[in-house]
Amino acid sequence: MFKKDVNKVGIIARYDSKDIIEEADRLFDFLKKLGLDVVINQKVALKLGIEGTRIQEMTDCDLVITIGGDGTILRTFHELPHQTPIVGINKGEVGFLTDLEVDNYQNELEKIIKGFEVDKRTRLEVDIDDEDPLPPATNEVVLLTSEPAKMLKLRVLVDGQEVERFGADGIIIATPTGSTAYSMSAGGPIVDPRVEGFLLVPIAPYKLSARSIVVPSKSNIKIELIRKGKHAKIIVDGQKTKKVKEGDIIKFREAKNPALFVKVEGQDFYSKIKEKLM
Repeated sequence: MFKKDVNKVGIIARYDSKDIIEEADRLFDFLKKLGLDVVINQKVALKLGIEGTRIQEMTDCDLVITIGGDGTILRTFHELPHQTPIVGINKGEVGFLTDLEVDNYQNELEKIIKGFEVDKRTRLEVDIDDEDPLPPATNEVVLLTSEPAKMLKLRVLVDGQEVERFGADGIIIATPTGSTAYSMSAGGPIVDPRVEGFLLVPIAPYKLSARSIVVPSKSNIKIELIRKGKHAKIIVDGQKTKKVKEGDIIKFREAKNPALFVKVEGQDFYSKIKEKLM
């Protein structure tokens, strides 16, 4: 997917950091000087004394620029009214999903505004007993015990076939994009984002055979909470949380709409692994 004619740009930044707010102000002025229509999220705009726009109302932006870390990008994907290409300026700790650095982003943005390619990333949809679905996950969905040191008993099914039953602190269902996040820390493999699959990664399983597994992205995945009296929580991308209880059936499938990332020259997946993880 190649996009030209960038006319309107949205800025979404964290509002709890003076440095980030000041950077948002500089970015706003820079983009305005390029003749672009620019909107900025309300909470940051309030601190800058300018008019802001709710993220949910950024309906006609050609491009969204985030300032922060990976969490800022993940929250933005959750809140945008429809998927818009995103590029992130790194002001976080790791910034694996961000592609621009504070000290040199202006030259890169000038190139992007003239036209850019889009990288489509598979997202994961989760439903709990047919309730209103949580937002699709760009990184992962985590099913985690609500009581530390108290194991859950889980039954995992893929396309109707039972894969495993085991006791554990929980399980991570990750996208390839999320393979370098919580999944990796829990012992899961690193997977190229171009791979069409999902990762099932047990968290501290009390069973030697309960290992990580990669399944096709078209799979229908179900996880049942089967130990009596146990409660757990579902966490989407570290942002959205919902409680689940014994007997709940949690369903996972590929989301209809992928996450859209702007491709930045020199920022390929394997270079990032060497730079940020080694």
